[in-house]
Amino acid sequence: MDRLKSEFVATVSHELRTPMTAIKGYVDILTMGAAGPLNENQVHFLDVVRNNIERLNILVSDLLDISRIESGRIILEQQPVNLHDIAEEVVAETLRRSQTENKPIALSLESQRNLPLVIGDNGRVRQILSNLVNNAYNYTPENGTIRVNIHQDAERGEVQVDVEDNGIGIRPDDQARLFDRFFRGEHPLVLATPGTGLGLPIVRQLVEMHKGRIWMKSTGVPGEGSIFSFTLPVYKNGE
Repeated sequence: MDRLKSEFVATVSHELRTPMTAIKGYVDILTMGAAGPLNENQVHFLDVVRNNIERLNILVSDLLDISRIESGRIILEQQPVNLHDIAEEVVAETLRRSQTENKPIALSLESQRNLPLVIGDNGRVRQILSNLVNNAYNYTPENGTIRVNIHQDAERGEVQVDVEDNGIGIRPDDQARLFDRFFRGEHPLVLATPGTGLGLPIVRQLVEMHKGRIWMKSTGVPGEGSIFSFTLPVYKNGE
């Protein structure tokens, strides 16, 4: 039954991508004025359609990732990975989003000097960090702060990444279920933010596939935020 469920989810998710791509393409064409000039209301309606297509795309991508992970079809391309470079890209991308959405957020990156490389799949490591930083952005009100800190844990042979924010935090009652599939909290900002409840479960499984660890801390008090941390093994020559 589990195998059939995973195959069904993968098939349906894959088939959804074709019509969504077509819808997005025609929305873009209409927005450019290919069918004639648009008034303000028409532009607004097309923006609503585009935003909902993006929500569907996120859902489909997450469902595909979950089904691939469960069926063992995700194979990591292990290589030396520079966490600092990936973090710089993710922070820069989030800053651009902040400017585009006119939501002021202070983002900073602190990284230990001579940080060793880690062993991992470059694309999947970027997915892990991007998800955590995007969550921090989504659940931190404007004029908040997000800090990414990267340092080595020499005793464990790991590099640790902390993503800290001063957002709404996570209630203690919700923390045990945070990495469960489809779970989302009931804070108004969470309910107002598009999401599937699959991002953190995917991140946890990807971290564990890299033989890393992931955890979080939060008092649950709004304004005191959360800290999400994960580790990846240090790259050793010959691995």
